[in-house]
Amino acid sequence: MSNIDSYIINLRDAQHKDIALHFKLDNDFFESIGQEEFLGGAFQVDLNIAYGAGDTFTFRYTFEGHVEVPCDRCLEKVSLNLSFQETIQIGYGDEDNNDGDATVIPFSQLTYDTAMDMYELIVLNLPLQRIHLAGGCNADMLSRFSMEEDSEDGEINFN
Repeated sequence: MSNIDSYIINLRDAQHKDIALHFKLDNDFFESIGQEEFLGGAFQVDLNIAYGAGDTFTFRYTFEGHVEVPCDRCLEKVSLNLSFQETIQIGYGDEDNNDGDATVIPFSQLTYDTAMDMYELIVLNLPLQRIHLAGGCNADMLSRFSMEEDSEDGEINFN
């Protein structure tokens, strides 16, 4: 079971030594975020946090797993395997001085919640087309569409 508070990092601990964390994201995680994009999923996430100059932190995420979303063609559940790495810079400062390269947090903030970052990174790494492999779509649903074969590129057009 996923506890949303378990994704909150004490930044003061990271100022003294690098931190390595491991998270297991499951269906409970996606439900606790309150999103409607995913039908389910499971990820193993490794997070390495390093403190740098100028009160900045480097969060290096490594994701391995899958997410379940509605198929763009037939609307049935499709499981998409994802494996990716992302880096986010977090820094203390004033929001007026935000240069866009880092997430700026106020000096009074001692913790950082990684849950929304992890959710957004998964969303950003989804393929543009979320479809079953050839022949995997619900045939009944596809038969409801009028399909034409485009002779130039062999793609199916839905009218």
